[in-house]
Amino acid sequence: MKRIFLLMITLMLLTGCWDQQELMERGFILGAALDEDEERIELTVQFYRPAKIGAAEEGGGREPIVTTIESKSLSEAARNLVNYFGRKSNWSHMQIVIIGEETARNRHFNDILAFFYREQEPRATTNLLIGKGKGRDYLEIEPMFEYASSRQLRELQKLSHNEAGNTLDTTLHELSLQLQSELEVAIVPLAEKKVEKDLVSAPLIGVAIIKDGVMVGELDGTETQHVLMIREQYDRGVWKIPCEQDPEMIKSDNIELIMTDSHISPSIEGEQLVVDVDIQFEARVRELMCDTVLETAEEINAYAQKIEETIEKDLDKTIEDVKKKRIDVLNLGNDIHKKDAKKWEEIKDNWEEYLEGAQFAYDMKVKIVSSGLVDLKPFMEAD
Repeated sequence: MKRIFLLMITLMLLTGCWDQQELMERGFILGAALDEDEERIELTVQFYRPAKIGAAEEGGGREPIVTTIESKSLSEAARNLVNYFGRKSNWSHMQIVIIGEETARNRHFNDILAFFYREQEPRATTNLLIGKGKGRDYLEIEPMFEYASSRQLRELQKLSHNEAGNTLDTTLHELSLQLQSELEVAIVPLAEKKVEKDLVSAPLIGVAIIKDGVMVGELDGTETQHVLMIREQYDRGVWKIPCEQDPEMIKSDNIELIMTDSHISPSIEGEQLVVDVDIQFEARVRELMCDTVLETAEEINAYAQKIEETIEKDLDKTIEDVKKKRIDVLNLGNDIHKKDAKKWEEIKDNWEEYLEGAQFAYDMKVKIVSSGLVDLKPFMEAD
């Protein structure tokens, strides 16, 4: 009986939070933004603010708090948050980290993000974003649907990648893998704050290019689509098919392209980098703005071939621009290393020259599967 009593007392003493902190003593951070001011770092955080005790507010909380503090280092700024709010900051529910463009261009990413990789609470699945202008401006945007702008930016990044293909859904873990690869090159989602009448938004406009730990350039949304195809990270998106009588593309047919299979195979033949691009698509007709009529099997097959030729032409244009930059955002060097590490060691010091002289061979296959209408022809005939 005495043993049972002692066991019960011991179990009672073991109850409670592992770090002996109650929820009311914590401040949960939803998002963080990093900017620089000369030699100091600006840390902007968005805190979740619970509802007042006894209040019956829809959504379970009030509008989040956004505040900025300056310090010599990020870790010092993070520790000083308790002096402002009287609660210990908790990073385990953080949705996104936003880096201002100027900071991304001038500070090494190891210096910027070391705190989040070394601290125990931030999750490796936290999303990452670079914003034109100041990073803090993006946390101050009023969300349209979500309870906080940090949550909205995270969902925006994920859906833009999956549904439009004009950016890459990137987390702290994925960034680390890119920067620790043989190429030490990464691409990160890039946003730009827009103000139109009373609406403030932050659309994703492409990706930022990271090389040697700093931002060195960017790709717009269309270029990002093309690059993601070669990286085999493209899912679906809308493609413009120019009208034959309108080469300036004032008008175009709009096709939803879904990548169903892909095989990108780079190889070294002599002193030449050769890349075989074999991709299969399903195409859904969304808008026929040209005088396109698809009523017979011959017309459908001919139009599928036109789509294939357009994809090849568009990819080739972006690839030529990438080759001029001499930065392997296509991830070809890492593919070569995986195939033949010994060969990679021989050529990696001259990889920029190999990339610049690369030859691409395309084999595109497009299958038109749906138009959304009974007849595959323009909705209305032009006069």
